[in-house]
Amino acid sequence: MTQNHKTYIESVNNDELIVIIHQLEDLDAVTTALTELSIRDQELVVPQCLRILEEDLGDEFLQAVAFHLYYELDNEKAKEIIIRKLKGASPALLGAIMESLSADSLQPFGKALSFEFLSAVVGRYLTLSEDDKTRIRDSYEWFKESYANKLT
Repeated sequence: MTQNHKTYIESVNNDELIVIIHQLEDLDAVTTALTELSIRDQELVVPQCLRILEEDLGDEFLQAVAFHLYYELDNEKAKEIIIRKLKGASPALLGAIMESLSADSLQPFGKALSFEFLSAVVGRYLTLSEDDKTRIRDSYEWFKESYANKLT
């Protein structure tokens, strides 16, 4: 995305950001608009993130950004998304899931995650192709390290 494109997105109002997100024409623009909306108005970005995740819109990278933004706003509800989408999660989405959970591993939310839940995340990683595993290996290693006490 060019700097002019980013500057344009930063200059439009929230309604225009939502239009950009809904049109799904330029996924880089959608990602930037979604991020900008999350900075401006968390309440407005939640339904946008949910729509992208629940309807499998855009590519795996847009879904990963939508998940990350949604998780930052409500990790409990994001956990429900993880449970629903984990089995078919793309590598980028799985990487975002592992990174978000790893960042919270020392917080009450992370400490409360069950062995079964964490094992399911590891299990999904293990089903990926070797190429896909390589793409998100750093996320996986951080996840394993973050939850080493629960995964052993």
